[in-house]
Amino acid sequence: MHTRKHQSHAMLQRYYFPLLFSVCLLMLQPWQESLLFQRNLIDAGQVWRLWTGNLIHTNGWHLGLNLGGFWLLIGLQQIAATPRTLLSQILFIGTGVGLGLWFFSPQVAWYAGFSGILYGLFMLSGVRCLQQRDWLLAAVLILGIGGKTVWDWLHNGAGVTAQWIDAPVIYAAHFYGMGSGLVLALLPAPRTP
Repeated sequence: MHTRKHQSHAMLQRYYFPLLFSVCLLMLQPWQESLLFQRNLIDAGQVWRLWTGNLIHTNGWHLGLNLGGFWLLIGLQQIAATPRTLLSQILFIGTGVGLGLWFFSPQVAWYAGFSGILYGLFMLSGVRCLQQRDWLLAAVLILGIGGKTVWDWLHNGAGVTAQWIDAPVIYAAHFYGMGSGLVLALLPAPRTP
């Protein structure tokens, strides 16, 4: 009985933050106009949009695709073990995506979606698998997410995914997310007290 209670507690610990975060993404959709990364409004002083554009989506398919990828990583046990660590990773990668789009992709007038952060989490997870010598999962994660990004780049963001989300795929956000995830993976692990 004690073991079952311990397992239930561990499961709750592992899944409550991803579930809460998923619900938050869903609940933010009505505020898309206020949160969307829009270059002209950021330039006018609405700097929160550098980050909040990562949290809203163009439509239900867009949100569903991103949440599906997020929960795939969770199911593979490739998401940070603690809510604080996962939130820190999301904040770091999201900042990298927003600043990357702002400084290095001036042609991007607007952006919406969690995919830049998601691609960063996939890259981070893939590199961590390499560090743990889990070669197969590392290859699937890194080559899968890298291959999808190259595919979108070669098709100029206009493939089937663009049809589903009613918008071009901003593959630059995916590159910035993967780069931010790679930086995180290569940083020394924080010391535990």
